[in-house]
Amino acid sequence: MAADTASDALPLRTRYALFSLFSVSADFVYGAVFVTVLLHRGVEPWALGSMLAANIALGMVLEAPSGALGDRYGHRRLLCAGLAAWGAGFAVFGSAEGIPATVLGLALGVCGHSLQSGTLTAIVVNRIGAHDRASRVRRAVRLGQVAARGGSVLGAASVLVGGSWARADTLVLAAGASLVLLAALTPLCFPPDRPRHGHSSVLAILRASVATIAGQRFWPLVSLTVSTGVVMAALIMSWQPLLLDAYGEDVRRNGLVLLVMTLGLMAGAACSRFTDRLRPQVWGPVFAVATGAPLVLLAFGRVPLVPGLVVAEFFLGVTGVVSAAWQQLMYSDANRNTMFSAMAVVSGVTYAATQWSFGWLWELGGIPVAICVLVAASAVAALLTPLSARLLPAAVRAGPSSVEPRSGEHSG
Repeated sequence: MAADTASDALPLRTRYALFSLFSVSADFVYGAVFVTVLLHRGVEPWALGSMLAANIALGMVLEAPSGALGDRYGHRRLLCAGLAAWGAGFAVFGSAEGIPATVLGLALGVCGHSLQSGTLTAIVVNRIGAHDRASRVRRAVRLGQVAARGGSVLGAASVLVGGSWARADTLVLAAGASLVLLAALTPLCFPPDRPRHGHSSVLAILRASVATIAGQRFWPLVSLTVSTGVVMAALIMSWQPLLLDAYGEDVRRNGLVLLVMTLGLMAGAACSRFTDRLRPQVWGPVFAVATGAPLVLLAFGRVPLVPGLVVAEFFLGVTGVVSAAWQQLMYSDANRNTMFSAMAVVSGVTYAATQWSFGWLWELGGIPVAICVLVAASAVAALLTPLSARLLPAAVRAGPSSVEPRSGEHSG
């Protein structure tokens, strides 16, 4: 069965949603248990931190060049290779018996994740034609975001159910097998895409995309990305310590709260459909600030903890879709994957800096102070978004498109 035959059975957008769902589900399973696996294998806490930091650094180094590879050689090829390497990394990690094989699995997994990131969306968005393009791009991005949040829910449920009869490393191995299966299905489920750069080198594509992202036209979008990244990192870093202080140590309760929070995130992504007619440079920052407000209130006990976390996750879900859709509308079809990866590096640096800052602020003044400072920083970045957009009208104009969808492959 070829990709064209698959399109007769399932529309492209459905295949896009299913791949998003199952890939994120596998990643969530791994993320829920990999620290436990490392500790059971005798990794000391200091070594654990060093391994994770090295993994994050490796992913950030590979992210932008991997996007250029997709734009140069084809997104379907890179999606297939990335899923295969990602799944193989999980499989090696899950079946490893010693530290060297474990480290190899970690490195292979992060390489695969970097290779495939952004390729699914690029395959879909680049096939959307000029007719009603903006709204169709928003619908496609929202579908991917909702499916990804659904994958997180599925992954959490898989850990809750599978954890009762399977070991943690077995769950990681199963997650890896599912990613390898997705890699095998990729050539059957997605149409080939023709690279648009002729004989341009990967380095030339990367330089051009980074220069574009760094230009004035992208300042408002970068400001919103930083704002969202700071408040998201503050939420992720604070919810477990707050829950521990309020209710004591209970891993099952943590799992249940995480599941409810993820449902809130998924609901926010789904409800973002009501923002399609709103200006992202105005309302994206509003939703980012709305994400941080419940965090400040719950940190000082002004609202109940769990409902406040769910509300914050809901607005984070809305913000994520508004920001992601704006990004895809700003990118050009020719450099879409590279520009996505360059912006992902901005998000990664923001996230890492926020994590580092949160730790020091927590040490100096406690969690409420850390949350307040970081939410304030997020609000400042959010305020810069509409201000810079007003000064730079070109910042809200969509990037050029160059591809009309083929018969049977409409995504919107």
